[in-house]
Amino acid sequence: ECLEVLALYIVRQICRDVARNGFYTIMVDECTDVSNKEQFTICLRWVDENLVDHENVLGLYNVGTIAADKLVKAILDVVVCRAALSLNQCRGQCYDGASNMCGSKNGVASQIQAKESRAVLTHCYGHALNLAVGDTIKKS
Repeated sequence: ECLEVLALYIVRQICRDVARNGFYTIMVDECTDVSNKEQFTICLRWVDENLVDHENVLGLYNVGTIAADKLVKAILDVVVCRAALSLNQCRGQCYDGASNMCGSKNGVASQIQAKESRAVLTHCYGHALNLAVGDTIKKS
């Protein structure tokens, strides 16, 4: 219980700092754990008044499915409802490139851009590097 209180305090402080400094990027990655449960991690990337960039994990959340509609609902619940951040301050989205995340018609990115057009999608560099290395190994 003590750890939960401390974790909540830290997350609230992060959210206050993000709100005070203006704009942020949503970073999300989903996965299935060893017990076959769908989960996603949500992080915020933002820059403070000294132009120092920060990446903060808001949490690991269980979702019943990784369907885009459900993930959008969960992301908005965390960012807008729980963290009390305005979606109007979101300037970026960073995902792994999966169709449910980056699909041009019904993906998470397109649904969030429909709500905030300035939330530009960027493919996660870590995932892009992993794909490039995988392609290189296959060709060898």
